[in-house]
Amino acid sequence: MTEITVTKEQVQENMQDVIVRTLQDFEKPCTYVTVRMKNGFTLRESTTCVDPANYDEEIGKQICLEKIEDKVWFLLGYALQDKVANTPKDYRERMVAEYKELDERTTKLAAFLDSQVFEALCPEKQMLMRQQLRAMEEYVKVLGRRCELEGAFTL
Repeated sequence: MTEITVTKEQVQENMQDVIVRTLQDFEKPCTYVTVRMKNGFTLRESTTCVDPANYDEEIGKQICLEKIEDKVWFLLGYALQDKVANTPKDYRERMVAEYKELDERTTKLAAFLDSQVFEALCPEKQMLMRQQLRAMEEYVKVLGRRCELEGAFTL
């Protein structure tokens, strides 16, 4: 069985961009570290000191980065758990999930073909999208019938 885990490499890969700013807040240096994750989500931490004479920005930065790294571990762990919990367990569940996704996409494409945006497309693109819709409609019928035969659901 494949081990399900979050790795240090995944945490580091997700921490894309780092901005460090040290400002004076209430006559004390305060370092703010913001990290942008690869999906665009940002995390921020800050640190300060008791005695400004002893403040070291590099230490403040490292403290903030460690706190942010802990948050990234947490977020990636949550996302992995959510994925595991929502992964179909057997071929019937996978087939039903595929049917539902395909049916939703087919419905959205059909609605798009009735839009003004579609009407503004060149004739070749319109033709290809109509062909795509017909193929998707046929596919969803076949998949739906397979689901019925497996007792997964009734159409």
